[in-house]
Amino acid sequence: MERLTILLLLALALAACGREAVPPTPASLDPGRAIIATESRLLERGSGALASGDKAPDFSYTLPDGTTRRLSDLRGTPVLLNFWASWCLPCVEEMPALQRAYSNAAGDLVVLAVNRNELPEAIARFAPKVDVTFPLIANVSGDIGDRYAVTSLPVTYFINRDGTINARHIGALNEQLLAERLEALQ
Repeated sequence: MERLTILLLLALALAACGREAVPPTPASLDPGRAIIATESRLLERGSGALASGDKAPDFSYTLPDGTTRRLSDLRGTPVLLNFWASWCLPCVEEMPALQRAYSNAAGDLVVLAVNRNELPEAIARFAPKVDVTFPLIANVSGDIGDRYAVTSLPVTYFINRDGTINARHIGALNEQLLAERLEALQ
């Protein structure tokens, strides 16, 4: 019995120490024009609901070329932070509007699309269907969405140039509402 207890404790300790790495997107999967960030990590833990005026919780994401960026690196540019999944029909339906807003902003808007709990391979298979050019960020653990209180999809946060939250929208965005929200960004 004592050996069993020791083995159980050892197994629990080893499981707590290890962290499963997310494998890179296989080269055989062509994501089209999409940029898939295969790794991401919440950098600012916290709890409680986020409101307009709050600082957007920071996270990092690793691009295909190996560079790691942080949300906080984007201060000075407005950010549209979208939470989505490939199985979410409203998420898929709003992607063309997000792409048009991104393209029309001519560099004065960053769009980051954080995927909720899907592997990079699933995102790579999905990407050509929506043909977007902004980063699709894999967040397999879901910790970023959890910090942003995402309980349904899609959810979009509009982040001001100073890194504060301007607004949160739950549900799919249409062209008019998207334009209004972007116009209100500071």
